[in-house]
Amino acid sequence: MRRAWVLAVAAFLVAGCGNSSHPRRSADLTFETLGDTSGLSQGTPLLRSLEPYRLSNGLVRVRGTVDFPDGTRLQVSIYRKEDHALVARMQMPVEQGKFDSPPVLGPRGPLPRGDYVFELLTYFNQTWQPANVMVAGHGGLELHGPGMSRDRAGDAVFRMTRESAL
Repeated sequence: MRRAWVLAVAAFLVAGCGNSSHPRRSADLTFETLGDTSGLSQGTPLLRSLEPYRLSNGLVRVRGTVDFPDGTRLQVSIYRKEDHALVARMQMPVEQGKFDSPPVLGPRGPLPRGDYVFELLTYFNQTWQPANVMVAGHGGLELHGPGMSRDRAGDAVFRMTRESAL
């Protein structure tokens, strides 16, 4: 009899598993959601022109025009198109809507002729930009156009790539 009672209690407990009045929470799959950037990325292009060019000695420079406040620090990275290997990176200020990089020397001398990807990048935060740029562009949040978005901290960021042969 005692054995029957133990089996009955065990059967009751087993039958009760999963039928709790408090539903068990499963670990739902979620995705990280980034801040709405649709407003920042809409508008006329901020990057008006981008021109990589060679000097007579074979060194490369990158110049262009962009609608950023004077003093904005802009970074240009150059990657080989074939394998996306970084070959050069430099930063320069934007003055009167224009930028022009210092001459670029690759790891083995002047960059060889070929196809390259040019990435323009700037973060509108106090680490990257001087105070006057943060005030003039309201932290970049007044800049709207292709390439503008927000980073994970909610700061404005500009990132755009272009391909070109050198």
